[in-house]
Amino acid sequence: ILPRTSVLVSWQPMPVWQNINLKQKAVFEIIQRPHARDLPYYLSGLELDFFVKGIAWGPHRYTYLPQLLERHKRPIYVARGYAPPTYSRLVKLRFYGPDPVLRDHEGWDAGEEGEVMEYVIGWRWLYAYWPGPLVDEVERAWDTPMWPDIAKPDWTWEGLRFCVPPYFIPEDGLPWRKGRDAEFQPIRVTKGKGRGKGRGANSKVTSPTAVPVAQASPAETTGTAHVSGSEGGAASGTREDSTGDVVK
Repeated sequence: ILPRTSVLVSWQPMPVWQNINLKQKAVFEIIQRPHARDLPYYLSGLELDFFVKGIAWGPHRYTYLPQLLERHKRPIYVARGYAPPTYSRLVKLRFYGPDPVLRDHEGWDAGEEGEVMEYVIGWRWLYAYWPGPLVDEVERAWDTPMWPDIAKPDWTWEGLRFCVPPYFIPEDGLPWRKGRDAEFQPIRVTKGKGRGKGRGANSKVTSPTAVPVAQASPAETTGTAHVSGSEGGAASGTREDSTGDVVK
C-alpha cells in the first residue's frame, strides 16, 4: 500500500521537467488549470490556436492535424485521465476518419471516410520539435507561469536568465547553449609520476593519472577510460613507455 503522501494532487507542481521546453510547460499549465469537476474542457480562442500550433511543431503535423474538425466543432479538449489522481489529464483530438495512422495497417479499425473520431495525444508531443529553451535551462522557470505570455507573437528568449541543467544537453546550434559542449570533455588516461601500489621497489611501471583534454584524437582514444555508474566497473586504460609504444 502506497503512503498517502505519494499520491499527487492537482495543486502540486509537476515533479520532473527534464527535457520539457517552455511552450510544453504552457501546455501543461492549460490542461491542469480546469478543476476535475469541470472536465471535459473544450479549448477555444487563443488556447485552441496554441494547441493547434503545438501539433504543427510535433510528429502529428502530417497525420491528425490536417483532419481535425472545424473550430466551431471543438476539435481539441481536455478530459479526465485514466489514473485516479486529479493530476491525471488527457488531451483528445476530434478528427475526420479514417484514422491516418491505422488506415495502412490491416486488421485495425481505422474508421470510415468522414466519420468523426477521437485520438488521445500525449501532451509532450505538442511543441516536441520547437527549438526553444528547456525549463531546466531558465532560472526559476519551473515555478514561473509560461501561459499566456509565451504565446504572444513578440515573445523572445532574449532577456531570460539561463542556467546549466543537471543533465547533458547538446548545443544543437542554439545561441544560448554556446560553449555548453566544452563543459563535458572526455577523460584521457596518461602516464603519471607516481609508482603503482603493490609493485616491487625496482619497478618502473607508473600509475595512470586522469586529466581532462579538450579534444581526443582517434589515436589518443586508445588510452580513454570509460567509467559508467550503471556498469559498476573500474576505469581501465593503457600506458606508453618512454619510446611512445603502447604497453598493455
